[in-house]
Amino acid sequence: MLKKIIIIAIILVALVLGVLYFIPWGEYESTIEKSEVTQQNAQDSTGNTIPTLSLVQGHYSVQSGEHAQAEVLFDVDGLKSTKGAFEEFKIDFILPEDFTQGELTVEINAKSINTNNTMRDEHLLDPDFFHTEKFPTITFKADQITEGDTSYMAVGNLQLLDANNPIEVPFNHLGNGTNKNNEEFEAFEGKFTFDRTKYGMEEVSGAGNVVTIHFYCELIKE
Repeated sequence: MLKKIIIIAIILVALVLGVLYFIPWGEYESTIEKSEVTQQNAQDSTGNTIPTLSLVQGHYSVQSGEHAQAEVLFDVDGLKSTKGAFEEFKIDFILPEDFTQGELTVEINAKSINTNNTMRDEHLLDPDFFHTEKFPTITFKADQITEGDTSYMAVGNLQLLDANNPIEVPFNHLGNGTNKNNEEFEAFEGKFTFDRTKYGMEEVSGAGNVVTIHFYCELIKE
């Protein structure tokens, strides 16, 4: 009897994995139209090259919506590569005269996840993954900006589920411009990775553990 139960269980698992593999997952595609950007070549009074963030001071922000020029995308490798986006978020970047003391805050509505597949999206809201009923918001806060050879690094903490872990987020300052709403902006982009199991998510057969976040934003001065 026990042997039959085990065989049936194995068959059911195989069927579930087969469905997961062959189901038409869909693939999220970016819908953003990036504005034209003017690259900056920052120099001090003696002609020496300085970080472009030295020219950017004040409070800059963007909130997702119909006219927002920003996106937060992700992908996860696994049985079937998962690509998607969080469609509701707010980004605030406060830059004082010394940009290394800058403060960056990103707040994401976890329920706004979109992988272009309704069934999968609903499953990602469950306790096995984002558990959005208990943890509706994902937050990244940085209070230090460092300069690298070709990019910057926001040093802070990522709050996901009930974990709050230190993380470094590399990003590039692309320059500035004027968008279709005649608003002046500063453009940034970057990507980083993290292990979702380090934040309390369970390992699941067919789902990868390493998540890659890609972001682009045109921040408007407050």
